[in-house]
Amino acid sequence: MRGSKGTVARYYLPWPTPVQAAHYTDPSTLPAISQWVTALRQQGKVAPEVTFGIDTTDHPPTGVLTDQTGAHPLRLSGFLVFGRQGLHVLDAHTFWLHYRDVSRG
Repeated sequence: MRGSKGTVARYYLPWPTPVQAAHYTDPSTLPAISQWVTALRQQGKVAPEVTFGIDTTDHPPTGVLTDQTGAHPLRLSGFLVFGRQGLHVLDAHTFWLHYRDVSRG
């Protein structure tokens, strides 16, 4: 909408739908992330072929989400995100561009 002094109304996109996310902050968190993925699979929230493994040949260890599209490494400081489209891996920069912690106001 335009007025005599320029734009009057603008369009804004809302924040994405809330998601659950596991933040890989320390190698000791990887087993808990793996258990979370297993629970999601057992509840039927992700496909039966979705798995989460731990590659200990890397230092620090890397989590590996495997689904029908391939293997997706979860590196230290990354996020494993569960939303409407299932599970996906995001680096910290990309995660914070798209999501915010609603508990922080």
